[in-house]
Amino acid sequence: MSEENNLTAKKLFVLGLQNHKKNNLKVAKNFYNETLKINPNYVDAHNNLGILMTQLGEYQNAKNCYEKVILIEPNNTVAYNNLGFVLKELGEYQKAQTCYEKAIKIFPNNVDALNNLGIILNKNQEHQKAISCYEKVIQVDPNYAAAHYNHGNVLKELEEYEKAISCYEKAIQVDPKYAAAYYNLGNTYNDLNEYQKAVSCYEKVIQIDPNYIGVHNNLGNIYEELGKHEKAISCYKKAIQTQHKNADAYNNLGNLLKELGDHSNALNYYEKVIKIEPNNLTSHWLSMNLFPVIYENLEELNVYRKRFENGISKINHLIDTESKYTKKQLISAISSSTNFYLHYQGINVLELQRRYASLIERITQKIYKNFNKKREKKNLSQFSKIGFVSSFFRNHTVSKLFKNWILKLDQKYFKRFVYYTDNNFDNITLEIKESADFFFSHTDVDQLINQISKDNLDVLIYLDIGMRPIIQILSSLRLAPIQCNTWGHPITSGFSNIDYYFSGELMECKNSKNHYSEKLINLPGLGINYDFPKLTDIKKPNILKKSNTTIFLNLQSLFKLLPQDDHIYLDIVKKIPNCQFWFIEGIKNSVTSIFKKRLSRLFQNEGYSFKKYFYFHPKCSQGEFFGLIEESDIILDSFNWSGGNTSIDAISLNKPIITCPSSFMRGRHTYGILKTLDVEETIANSKTKYIEIAVKLASDINFRDFIVNKIKKNKNKLFGDDKPIRFLEDIIQKKIKI
Repeated sequence: MSEENNLTAKKLFVLGLQNHKKNNLKVAKNFYNETLKINPNYVDAHNNLGILMTQLGEYQNAKNCYEKVILIEPNNTVAYNNLGFVLKELGEYQKAQTCYEKAIKIFPNNVDALNNLGIILNKNQEHQKAISCYEKVIQVDPNYAAAHYNHGNVLKELEEYEKAISCYEKAIQVDPKYAAAYYNLGNTYNDLNEYQKAVSCYEKVIQIDPNYIGVHNNLGNIYEELGKHEKAISCYKKAIQTQHKNADAYNNLGNLLKELGDHSNALNYYEKVIKIEPNNLTSHWLSMNLFPVIYENLEELNVYRKRFENGISKINHLIDTESKYTKKQLISAISSSTNFYLHYQGINVLELQRRYASLIERITQKIYKNFNKKREKKNLSQFSKIGFVSSFFRNHTVSKLFKNWILKLDQKYFKRFVYYTDNNFDNITLEIKESADFFFSHTDVDQLINQISKDNLDVLIYLDIGMRPIIQILSSLRLAPIQCNTWGHPITSGFSNIDYYFSGELMECKNSKNHYSEKLINLPGLGINYDFPKLTDIKKPNILKKSNTTIFLNLQSLFKLLPQDDHIYLDIVKKIPNCQFWFIEGIKNSVTSIFKKRLSRLFQNEGYSFKKYFYFHPKCSQGEFFGLIEESDIILDSFNWSGGNTSIDAISLNKPIITCPSSFMRGRHTYGILKTLDVEETIANSKTKYIEIAVKLASDINFRDFIVNKIKKNKNKLFGDDKPIRFLEDIIQKKIKI
């Protein structure tokens, strides 16, 4: 090449470089191409053109540029690193890894290649190798902020949160405007439930980059967790403004509005996502599982049940016609919600549960093909290995009912494996963890599946199918030869892989087996071994109680109370005017207000004052909850979904309870409790009889004292009953089959 051409090529390259720095990409591209016309072997022009093409997202063209550099200079470590990046963006991860390794072989201290290799290794779950790469980068260049950041990402994934925090803080120390490091530092604090620290990090991100994707949505999630609903709504709306196709923000805003009782607007936001992305499986799933927390009227029950049925059909059709869903998309959908509120409609849900379970099974069979086959027992140990799965191994109703199944199984014959699908620990968690032979806690469904399968159990018992999405995924699979359900959430699962349902004989009817997809097995009594409640810290609630006023207390969550049963309060008032009804408020005031409006409308239509007869107590501590029971006179059990744990609490404080058992076990808990105590006088066989008993208890003090004395005499029969556990041990040793 002549000296003149060489000078011309250099001048053109410099012009290209100047325009490139000014972000005049089209002009720069022309100058680089003109340079290469004069000198096809101009390495810097090929390399810079590759960088420019990468900026434009033209990865294939960028790839060609870097390959030409390597053809001219086979030992060009920068070109290998850049080619690796482009191949990663094209999804060719193995080829990208090879490029980074070649760059490092040529120049072992190539910090860019080492950092990028770490990203690929982490993506391939080779976490320790990735960490070694980042440590080498930091050894060579302690101020390489991205290496500190990426090191933190690996540690966060490994749940080594404190170490991850340290890495993110080092990245920020090097680069105080590193928005991504602040963002993931906030995410880590969020994982640790250190919400205020997370908020500070997210606010710093917004200060650096107000349009940073994800930050407004995550900030909204925290405000929702903290009960700051207006701030959460504002954040979700800001996320949508920032990124108008942000499906997560639309869905999260819909979920919050649903919990606030605004199901109409919730549905509107799900539908907005579906309009933008017609095949968005998560939004379809959320829409299908949308039920009012509190029904405004009886007609709504049918409307939303029909929507649910139609939703199942829609999603089945989507799966039929859209075969390109990734595992991440499928898991996102079935992890988004359950059909929890359907269960409180007071109807036989067996067929709907089967249809819903079949849909989940259809999805999980696509993702986890190896976990839908029949499992044979391989363990030759003298012990039977029993697994227990729950999202509520803490101070919660489920643990109160069933923790003694774990604690009191005979350790001579049984090894107890506990799988906790949450990270909320308390003294109950620690008690179970210390007692169990093996305790595994994780919120990642893949980790749980692999661990349970690896443990080669004889029997796997789910304590609360239907309450949390992660449990509905696990229970759709075959992870043990025998799999069982219980009444921690007293609904049939519908899953073909759940073999048995453990209930209590006192809570079931002659035809109860027809309500279950599983084979029903009735344990003695209530089927539980329950500890006597600790009554040492009872706190009297701050309520002005009028003398001689009979206080009827309903202890149940308001969503259990259906419109068709509201009239009982009015019917009681008409016969006992000097009375008052106490309830406990829902978690959200807006939800409680729907229930209040329902009752207020009923009373006003009959000329009665709602304010005079109703009191709603704020959500309170356990001690104040007991105090509320003590201050009341008579407990009104709910229809369709009876009190279990709460009724036992009331009995422990010697309070008479009126119940009217339904056809389904979920409406017969208090019935079973009273049968255990031989207190059948307050069991009604109709709503009319229920009202008669309420009136008699209120007006006949001798009758009430008779019931209270009977409770005092017999209440210990409810506690420490070993018969259900011995029965459970016996049938497990016989491989159940009864």
